[in-house]
Amino acid sequence: MPAGQHSPAEVGTEAGGFRVLANGAGTLKISVWGYWPPEVARAFASDGQAAAQKLMPAGTLVVDARQLKPQGTDGQEAWRRFFRGLVTVTFARAVVVGANALTRMQLARLVRESGVDDRVEFSDTELATPGA
Repeated sequence: MPAGQHSPAEVGTEAGGFRVLANGAGTLKISVWGYWPPEVARAFASDGQAAAQKLMPAGTLVVDARQLKPQGTDGQEAWRRFFRGLVTVTFARAVVVGANALTRMQLARLVRESGVDDRVEFSDTELATPGA
């Protein structure tokens, strides 16, 4: 991400959606919540992946999934595509923050299936995200 770039994008409703916030400090924060209908899952598969592809080698990816509910088929496929896309991206750190045990188990399974389990860690508390 070029220095000073700030590109927020929000898709969905209060019931389910996501927000992407990239900043010039090299942090990409993706906040996700609720249960995703198919149109939100499709948007995430596209927008989330495009944002993650811009991570720099010193960049940090933080996925705030504390309000995300376990996902159906469309949502799971969107996450699978997102995590598989991380395989080719070089970044310093990736953290998924989640409180719901079922959601964390689902995301952890998708991370393992995607082959990035050695590059993505899980936490149950919010991490400091400089500049976000």
